[in-house]
Amino acid sequence: MLPWGQMRLSGALSVLGRFQRALLKDLEPTQILRNLLEVATEEGAERAALFLYHPETRELVGEVASGRGRHYTVSAIALPLYRKGEVQEAFFSEGPVKWGEEWLLPVVGEEGDYCWADPEARCTQRPRASRESRPLICPSCPRFAAKGVLSLEGVPEPLKPLLPLLAQLTALALKNAHLLKERDGALARLARQAEALAHVTALSREIARSLEPDAVLETLARALKERFGFYRVTVALARDGVLQGHLTLKGEALYWTEGRSRIRLSLASSPDPLARAVREGKTLLLPREELPEPLRGEMGATVAFVPILAEGEALGALAVDHGPGGPGVSEEEVRYLELLAGVAGVALRNAQLYREKTALSLALASERKRLSEVLEELPDGVVVLFGERGFANARAREVLGVGAEVGLAELPLALGPALSGGRTELLLGGQAYSVRGRRLSGFSVLVLHDISERARMEKALRDQVAFTQALVDLAQAALAEGGLEALAARIAERLRGLFGAEEAFLAAEEGGALRPLYTTCSLPPGGLPRPNLLERAMEEGKPLGVEALGRADCALAEALGLKSALVIPFRAGGFRGGLLLGYKRPRRFGKALDRLGQLSALLALVLEKARFLERLEAEEVRLRALLENAQDVVYVLDREGYIRFVSESVRPVLGYDPEGHKKAPLNALDFVHPEDRPLAESLFRELLAHGGEVRSAAFRVLHASGEPIPMEAFGRNLLHDPRVGGVVVTLRDLRPHLEAERLKGEFIAAVSHELRTPLAVIMGLAELLKEEGLSPSAEESVELILESAFRLKTMVDNLLDTSRLEAGRFEVNRRPVHLAPLLRDLARSFSGVARLSGVGFSVEVEELPLFLADPDRVVQVVGNLLSNAFKFTPPGGEVRLSARATEEAVVLEVADTGPGIPKEDLPRLFQRYARAKNAEKRGVSGTGLGLFISKHIVEAHGGRIEVETEEGKGSRFRVILPLYGPDPPH
Repeated sequence: MLPWGQMRLSGALSVLGRFQRALLKDLEPTQILRNLLEVATEEGAERAALFLYHPETRELVGEVASGRGRHYTVSAIALPLYRKGEVQEAFFSEGPVKWGEEWLLPVVGEEGDYCWADPEARCTQRPRASRESRPLICPSCPRFAAKGVLSLEGVPEPLKPLLPLLAQLTALALKNAHLLKERDGALARLARQAEALAHVTALSREIARSLEPDAVLETLARALKERFGFYRVTVALARDGVLQGHLTLKGEALYWTEGRSRIRLSLASSPDPLARAVREGKTLLLPREELPEPLRGEMGATVAFVPILAEGEALGALAVDHGPGGPGVSEEEVRYLELLAGVAGVALRNAQLYREKTALSLALASERKRLSEVLEELPDGVVVLFGERGFANARAREVLGVGAEVGLAELPLALGPALSGGRTELLLGGQAYSVRGRRLSGFSVLVLHDISERARMEKALRDQVAFTQALVDLAQAALAEGGLEALAARIAERLRGLFGAEEAFLAAEEGGALRPLYTTCSLPPGGLPRPNLLERAMEEGKPLGVEALGRADCALAEALGLKSALVIPFRAGGFRGGLLLGYKRPRRFGKALDRLGQLSALLALVLEKARFLERLEAEEVRLRALLENAQDVVYVLDREGYIRFVSESVRPVLGYDPEGHKKAPLNALDFVHPEDRPLAESLFRELLAHGGEVRSAAFRVLHASGEPIPMEAFGRNLLHDPRVGGVVVTLRDLRPHLEAERLKGEFIAAVSHELRTPLAVIMGLAELLKEEGLSPSAEESVELILESAFRLKTMVDNLLDTSRLEAGRFEVNRRPVHLAPLLRDLARSFSGVARLSGVGFSVEVEELPLFLADPDRVVQVVGNLLSNAFKFTPPGGEVRLSARATEEAVVLEVADTGPGIPKEDLPRLFQRYARAKNAEKRGVSGTGLGLFISKHIVEAHGGRIEVETEEGKGSRFRVILPLYGPDPPH
């Protein structure tokens, strides 16, 4: 059976193959969209959409599909580019964008630097675009290659890694569709032009058969009305420097106006458009607003004024329009008017020179040559047949190998469907052509369009699909193997057969050296010789194809007798290596190198997956061994608290069978001591409510023998993590810790009591010595003894108080007290310390009201703060003690000019054994208990302790004690 990771990769590549076939199934954009949406919903997507960018409207227009398989609904939607939205944002992004459950994939036509994704950093054009202005600027830039956005909602997990490649395939399919649309548009235009030319030819013949000027002009006017839909046709002829009206066709009525027309214009000076067209010898296409005032109300939107010329001589002019409310005359119509005006000019001259048949023949030949030149300039081949005979333009002569005059029998038989009015595709002279035929009245037209480029693209696409399918087959076959070396052998043999190589060598890098994973040949002793192509390809990071190996190219190839070699490097994270395919005879690789990049990615993916599975299996074995030998017990519980996993350590710690939960459902809370069960239930509820966060509690757990064991529980909710899928709870036996705490407390209490007696003796004798009237130097020594003894006493008191706090026996005895005298006495005891340390000491103690407090504890707090201040204040600095009363509290402050407290130390300043980093650097002694105990004393009085500090400028500690204690009288 295939491992789960291998089956997922195989399925993902199979899905990619289905998307490729769907995208290549048709070349029409609409059908491509339907095929894509159908496959996307069949593969599990709940909704799929493809938004294509329309430059003419600056909108992303697309169709949205919702449903499953072929049973889905489709709705159209248009999103203006300038508006903000998820689709518009993804249109300008460089890669896939995820919005909630929806994936938005930018579809980009050609490779580019994606400058529109980050215009502030990448745009080099002027004006430079920004994220706000790029909807207006970037689409007009020649480097802009974004084509649209592919949206998929509810994408299944196996499909997500393939989303970037799916966007690239969509872009390629849309490009093919665009090429097809352009080709069809060109063919349609050629067909219209051929049809119009046929009309022009027919009209030319009708006009040319007329030998009277009036007949020529009437034929021309009626033909323009009937075949081109003009509402009004006016003809004026030039005589003796004057342009005079000759006839007007308006609607169905024909008016001969010769000698009585209002049109009588000087060819040399008249500003009238008719005269200007004749004078300038070119067509004028003017809007109605630029016409003389009397004519505006009767004319169409635009009017064409075409000179009637014959051999450069101006014979007259022609004015046409589509009448009031009608459309304007188009540029295409103008071209045909010019052709017909030219024919009319020739016909008029023919009528005038009726007796001069030679001149008439020359004029007709000249006009026919002009028509032929139009066809000669066309990029496509054109063959026009009048019955069995006809003519071919230059491109058709080149492709078909015929002369200018061509007969039906000279054309290839494969053109039969096109000659019948259909369309066919065939090879002519090694090039692919699409041939479309059109049968018109009296003649047939064949148009040959070169589609070689499209055919080459289709072939390249088919080759790519075949190669991709080969990669899919390779991945499926390779993933069937277990183990890295077996997988390497399967891959190497498959690729050796695919590329027709005689030798294969696959190696991976380990510890800075290449380790062979598979080889078909014997390697030279002493490892891989250098230089070798494998290391070169790995360093360059791209495939190599050496068609003629030299002696200096690769020592390994020389040792194996290879003449040519393909080298495919691969890299996935820190795992890299390469595959060498060797040939005993010289080979030419051609375009095979273009596809090796895809193969490199596949090798990296498959081999890294195999290596990862091996490591994962080793990690699972190691984890199992760690859990079996751990001193803590690890549980995994479900949402209801039932045990889904328990570590092997539960047997020695609690005496239970680790497999017991598999035999019958067991709720973990049933093993908690009944009195502590509410606490355990509260912990479990907190874990369920705070996913990913760690919560802890201490309670008793029942041993298999019934003995309650104190445990500390650490829990974390990992129900959302698919790798765990449960609530992880770790139990730690507290009995060793509790015993150690008990012994520590007893030790501290015993030592502290033993120290207090000699300290009292030392301090008492020092006080007696001070009263003996000692010399100044001796008095300073006594004061130093008292200060050191006081510090030691403070440390002993702090240790005892900490022990009492941990045991829950710490008490504060509040009583009415006058605090000011006590503070002054305390300040006097520190005056010697100030003098010895060279620190200024100022005291500002106001008269304080009588209030409830424990005087000894309050003095202890202030003593701790003063002791710290003198420790940290350097010589020449200052320490200040102040006390004042407000309406509700007594405020005590100790300020110093020491180094201040670092910001990172403030959160743990009042914790047990916490000391600032600068204290350790400066060598300041202390236990880290003074502020911890002071905080508890102040809070026991219902007060609070505050600190203000700035590094390099000192600290200020403020103690605020309420006048009425923690419980003020009602």
